[in-house]
Amino acid sequence: DVQNSILNRYFYYQLANIYVTVTAGSLWDSLFDIMQRPSAAFEILGRSLPTVVGYFVSFLLTKVLAGLPMVLLRGGSLFKMLFYRCCFRESLLTQRELDNAIYRKEGLIYGWEYPTQLLVIVICFTYACMSPVILLCGAIYFQLALLVYKKQILHVYTPEYEDGGQMFPSVVQR
Repeated sequence: DVQNSILNRYFYYQLANIYVTVTAGSLWDSLFDIMQRPSAAFEILGRSLPTVVGYFVSFLLTKVLAGLPMVLLRGGSLFKMLFYRCCFRESLLTQRELDNAIYRKEGLIYGWEYPTQLLVIVICFTYACMSPVILLCGAIYFQLALLVYKKQILHVYTPEYEDGGQMFPSVVQR
């Protein structure tokens, strides 16, 4: 239930933060023109909304070139390991201290990872009819995300619980 709540809230946060603000910026720029010629509102929006696609293509490419490597890097664990190695001699630490500090198993936080994937698919589906090139960027993202998350799930994360697909309706709904 906690992970499902995190999924819902984080997805809506990302949607409002990235998706709505960029699209609203394009609409805000067109608002003056629409007020001058209300009969041409759809024509004005048809010219202004496709300009936002460039931002989302660069957003997806940034997720591919920066976001996925950050998932592989696991910054928190890396800095924790570097801190312990720099501040303590490994030979003086007990095995329990090493296991709890450096070699501790991590669980996959579904409520944090799912919304990122959902945002990418929402962006791809929304702007595909305006600019099909975004589908290519989305396909590249999901192909590389498959490799990254497969490696992480098989070798890094340990299952903490089995929810039996409870999050599936929330994911499909979004």
